[in-house]
Amino acid sequence: MNTRLVLLLSLEIMLLPAAHAQECSAVLAELRGFTSPAFAAYSELAQVKQDVLLLIYSQERTACSRELVNFASSSLDFLKAMHNAYLLVGSAEMGSQREGIARAIESQKFISAMRSSSSGLGILAQDAVQAAEHGRESFLLSQGLIFEDRAEKAESTRAKLANLDLAIASYEAADALQAKSLEVRKQSLEEKYIADIMEAEGYLSEALDLLTRAQELGDDFPGFVDAYSLAREARISLVKAKELYQLHSEVEKLIQVEESYVKADEIYSTTRKKILVLFTIVSLTLTLLSVYIHSRILSWERDTYDCYLGNELVGA
Repeated sequence: MNTRLVLLLSLEIMLLPAAHAQECSAVLAELRGFTSPAFAAYSELAQVKQDVLLLIYSQERTACSRELVNFASSSLDFLKAMHNAYLLVGSAEMGSQREGIARAIESQKFISAMRSSSSGLGILAQDAVQAAEHGRESFLLSQGLIFEDRAEKAESTRAKLANLDLAIASYEAADALQAKSLEVRKQSLEEKYIADIMEAEGYLSEALDLLTRAQELGDDFPGFVDAYSLAREARISLVKAKELYQLHSEVEKLIQVEESYVKADEIYSTTRKKILVLFTIVSLTLTLLSVYIHSRILSWERDTYDCYLGNELVGA
């Protein structure tokens, strides 16, 4: 039994270098064929590949250590993560850009793995780790500047806040001082945005309630008079809500406000016409009644004068 165990251990020891060599050859082949557009933008990433390749080529194929295999694998994982991050941040979709920054931030774990397996591998391994750190930092700093610039140019406050979030995350991961000042700016903007939107929502909710009540009223008097008053108040609330939504470029809310304003304006205009017609009818009625009363008074005055004149003539 002991003899069999010794033979198995001996066989494993003999096959171990060959296994490592095979793994190293596989990593070498994949690393050698790996390319990325990020290499042109961030030369440090290309240097990582170059340093690791030189490190592998400098070793004897049959003496490729476990540390070197782990180091090369971690380096390749890092380059893949940065490649994906570079492609994702280049997307037009905010969700993809956010994922790209997350990939770059998470790539730190591969750098840590490279560092932990680099001891004893020489200066090239140290250079590769340093290049990886600088490449990641350069990527995050440049993306932080890009997102900060987009935040400045964004029309909607929500877009500003989203880009500021990504800029802050990028700067924080790169240990840049800009993160703190941007955080203050973002917090101030976010507080104002929340306050304004809550106020606008209050105006919109009030307007919708007024419109509902106005639509439920009948066409009889004084129903359309009350509807006119409610529609007028709804229009005022909608104008206030529109001003706040425009301030933050809330497109969807502005569409809703515009649609509600059209309904309020229709009720307002219709009931206003009815009130004007009613006012005209009442005015004409009062005018005719006044003319009639005035004519009756004049007639009475003439009759009184004639009677007085007759009495004077008889007395004479």
